[in-house]
Amino acid sequence: MAVILGSKPPIPLTQVVIAESKTFTSPITGRIKVIITGGGGQGGFLANKNAAVESQEGDATGGGAGGYSEKTFAVSVGETFTVTVGAGGATTLAPNDVNSSRVGNDGGNSSFVTASAAVSVNMAAGGGGGGQFSAATSSAVTTAGGTGGTASGGDFNFTGGAGGSITRVAGCNKNSAVTGGGATSITGTAYHGGDVTMTSAVGSQDKIIATGGAGVGGSGGDVLGLTSSDAFAYISSGGSAARSGNTNSGAITTASNIQATGAAGAPIGTATISGLDAQGESGIAYYYYTQQTFGSNGGIGAGGSGAALQNSANSTTFYGYGGSGGGFAGGGACMIVSGTDSTSASGHKAGAGGTGGGGSGAYSGPFSTMTSAAGRVWAAGGAGVCIIMFV
Repeated sequence: MAVILGSKPPIPLTQVVIAESKTFTSPITGRIKVIITGGGGQGGFLANKNAAVESQEGDATGGGAGGYSEKTFAVSVGETFTVTVGAGGATTLAPNDVNSSRVGNDGGNSSFVTASAAVSVNMAAGGGGGGQFSAATSSAVTTAGGTGGTASGGDFNFTGGAGGSITRVAGCNKNSAVTGGGATSITGTAYHGGDVTMTSAVGSQDKIIATGGAGVGGSGGDVLGLTSSDAFAYISSGGSAARSGNTNSGAITTASNIQATGAAGAPIGTATISGLDAQGESGIAYYYYTQQTFGSNGGIGAGGSGAALQNSANSTTFYGYGGSGGGFAGGGACMIVSGTDSTSASGHKAGAGGTGGGGSGAYSGPFSTMTSAAGRVWAAGGAGVCIIMFV
């Protein structure tokens, strides 16, 4: 038989990623593993434009992650299936029209259903719920994070992680808090954006709080058990593909530059998606007393870190943004304390949810009045995805 020198054998098809709704036609006769995730929910939004920390009003929580469904079954070449991929929760409003506090938008539903095949498949992965907000109150209040999407029809069906929740006892009305988004549960454990709890009245003591988003192997850093103390800022990093994020705090002073270290990644022993092994480190979270702040983006499977800023110099060129989640992970929250508007082209936003259904973080700060500022985004949740593995 003749041999063509320099020819190469075809690369075997092992995995297909579908990011938009379409019909899938099986190219093989054999077995496939199908994974679908719903779209992530959008974090809540607080319209705060106040120079003083104690004048920030209300709370806002991160969006929930989409549901996860996985199924392995036999197919024949040419058989077809209808794939629907849910969009991440997002606003349709222009930035100038986002002029009041609002709940986040829910993520869209995903599905994988038999169109023309011998096997009957009806998989569904629901979108994550939008983050919530609460108005300022001196009464006890809990603001729940966006709920995780549910799933059905697979061999494995997991509910997504929730956005971070905020719980206050009575007498804690003098400050705001914002939390990160939840992560898609790819291994059966749902991880949430960083939670906040206040266990005794903080009176008029100033608090600035922004938490990180969840990773597929750990929650965003929690801020727990706050009591009366001096003016403090609390910041946390996102969870990684192996552990929860870290939290740090410090007094609000002219020299403040408070950091919370990221969480290291590590291999996931039960990973069902090949690209996630040995991935997923979260980055540093920041609070600055002056003109800029940012949270680091997460690696694959890791949540974005939180960010907070106090515009003490009344700058008109400040910027601040939370870190976006890596694939399947939640975005970090962002809080900007400022009584003036910015003209900066840099970002003014919380972290977006990662592709694969991560929830986005919540945002608090000036927004609609900054008509000359570019980069204003009410960050969206991550779109869902369909992954087909030939096994």
